[in-house]
Amino acid sequence: MNWLLNIVTVTGLAGLFAALVPAHELDELMLALIAALPVMAAVLVLRAGTPMPSAGWERIDPVRRHRFTRRLVERTLAYRRAVFILSGTFLALAAMFAVGKGGVLDGRLTDWQEQLVAAVVGGLLGLCGSCLPEVLRRECAVADIQKRLVDELPVFRSNRPGAQIVRLVTPRGA
Repeated sequence: MNWLLNIVTVTGLAGLFAALVPAHELDELMLALIAALPVMAAVLVLRAGTPMPSAGWERIDPVRRHRFTRRLVERTLAYRRAVFILSGTFLALAAMFAVGKGGVLDGRLTDWQEQLVAAVVGGLLGLCGSCLPEVLRRECAVADIQKRLVDELPVFRSNRPGAQIVRLVTPRGA
């Protein structure tokens, strides 16, 4: 389902850009994107470097501990994919902007080729937009497991019951 949503997003945005965005309007859009994409990638790199908690692991059930560390690895892989996608999009847009700068290609591209350039830009933006919700979903799954693990740790100072478990992410199949 996730791959289908990504494919629909990328092809849909590519089609919209090809149909509705004139190629000469892409110069202004590309400048803003070239400025924004590295910032987004840098934020993801900083967030991916968040250290794993280190206290109290010996008191947690090994199965739950394994599930948590597996989710941490999945989250890190999602960050890596998103950074690669954002960086690749940045490089592609920067190259397209550099080639088209100063009217080098003015009058040399057919209407079909101009639509293709607009479609490529739209597809790259769709790819960037479809990778970020996946990162957020994985981040919420890790936060959900962290909360459950912390709530289940033994309480030594009081006999209060544990907090109610709140799910940030619905389980698969629900």
